[in-house]
Amino acid sequence: MLVLIVAVSFAFPAFFFYYYYYYGHEHHGKNVPPGSFGFPVIGESWSYVQALKEERGSEWIQKRVAMHGNVFKTSLMGSPTVIVTGRPSNKFVFSADDETLSVKQPPAVVMLAGKHNIFELTGPRYKLVKSVVLSFLKPEALQEYIGPMDSLVKNTVKHTMKVKDTIHIVPFMKKLTFNLTCSLLFGLHDEPTNEALFDDFSDLFKGLWSVPLNLPGTAFRRALRARSRIARRVVLIIKGRREKISEGVLSAKSDMLSGLLAVEEESTDSTSSTLSDEEIIDNFVALMVASHDTTAILLSLLVWKLARDPEVYQKVSQEQTAIIKERHEKSKGELTWSEVQKMKYTWRVAQEMMRMIPPVFGNFRKAMKDINFGGYNIPKGWQPGWEAKGKPSVEARKTDGEDNKMSGKREEQEPPRQKTSPEEDVHLVSLALDSTMVKEKEKLKKVTIVTIRNVTKGIVDR
Repeated sequence: MLVLIVAVSFAFPAFFFYYYYYYGHEHHGKNVPPGSFGFPVIGESWSYVQALKEERGSEWIQKRVAMHGNVFKTSLMGSPTVIVTGRPSNKFVFSADDETLSVKQPPAVVMLAGKHNIFELTGPRYKLVKSVVLSFLKPEALQEYIGPMDSLVKNTVKHTMKVKDTIHIVPFMKKLTFNLTCSLLFGLHDEPTNEALFDDFSDLFKGLWSVPLNLPGTAFRRALRARSRIARRVVLIIKGRREKISEGVLSAKSDMLSGLLAVEEESTDSTSSTLSDEEIIDNFVALMVASHDTTAILLSLLVWKLARDPEVYQKVSQEQTAIIKERHEKSKGELTWSEVQKMKYTWRVAQEMMRMIPPVFGNFRKAMKDINFGGYNIPKGWQPGWEAKGKPSVEARKTDGEDNKMSGKREEQEPPRQKTSPEEDVHLVSLALDSTMVKEKEKLKKVTIVTIRNVTKGIVDR
């Protein structure tokens, strides 16, 4: 026992010394931003996560901006981090190429999503997975989703309103978008399986933004265990899918999961290799995370807006009613692609909500080489972090006074009448999509637009 105490008493100081020596002296001589790395391993993650839970994320950042300036260093989610703020930071983050800033996630996120997921892959393997993913996000594929999505949304809303007097909108939207992703993208239609996956993913989501400590009782430990349960369930699904594909019951074009199972990489010696179960599971988890959670938050904000603003609700309702009246007999009562394209005002409301209240607080990139920003050096391997700050529309800025700020009337302003530029439109949707797969923003934007317009229609119709 005495030996253990002595060993621990020496180990902790040695660990602290190594930590501060490594971060403090490895980049000695470089003009890294001012700031503090906080405690070893956890850095400032604890206070950061607590601030996010209490909706004080901006306050957490501004406190450090006041001490260090618009660019400062810290340590979050297990990695040395440089937080960049101010208007130039958006251009810096979103305009950088993959050789400068990569969308690779913090180590803690990779532990949960998996090291073989599309956002971590490079080279031929990345191209292989990307080809499958994008084949299900093409306009032709999206058009095929419209009818099933319309049916699923209407049935879910109708059933829920029958069995419940009060609907808690955020959990409802998360469950709805999760089921849409399971059904349309991955071909998962077994209700008990989807229910179990939803419960496990709920625990996993909580761990994505938590202190990365694998200790009993922590959110991160629960997330890791949930991830293991998800993997075990998906292995069984993969086994069944392989049998159906070999029997000709399913094709690679049936859904994204079947596509990942069937895709093959050609090598130089004319042999081919398929994705392993581990690679498929990692991409299933990562794509599930990227596809539904932030969209659910945006949909919840839309319902909040419609409930608070009768004028906006009336205009959205009028748009939906007009579309229904113009419906052709050949559509057989199902929503069509052309009708989705007519929901322009509905999409403008969504744009305004993303502008005013971004569905995500921010995100991280990874510096692939030593880079400069704001007069400071950001060393290779560090993660620049940015904050998605909301901003009022043009009309809100013109009419907003002190009384409006105090009473919260800023949120009551009508969606902007001017059209956003393509660049701004993509930027807004990037916030909703958690800024993943930067090169494919336009394709992901279409998925988000279709989902938002479709679900809004289902809610308004009821």
